[in-house]
Amino acid sequence: MSEQQTSSEQWFPVIGRSLAYMCLHVGDLKEKNLAGKAQFLESLGVERKVVAVMLDSTYRSITEALSKVTRGKKGAKNGRKSKSRAKR
Repeated sequence: MSEQQTSSEQWFPVIGRSLAYMCLHVGDLKEKNLAGKAQFLESLGVERKVVAVMLDSTYRSITEALSKVTRGKKGAKNGRKSKSRAKR
């Protein structure tokens, strides 16, 4: 039973990632931007490092894209526009 349980523990994440990838490409998400795709995959429980690999991107760019979306939502909730930062 231990060997079978170990085998299941190894394959379930692979199956889950494969299904998430298929949903992303078969569904209407082809037209979404990077942040939209990343949010969808993370909502399915896929880790951000794996999301970056699935979207042929880097961990840093995924984090930045999601951060911009989050900042935009916070500004909209407060009724304020997000401030643009001055370049150094």
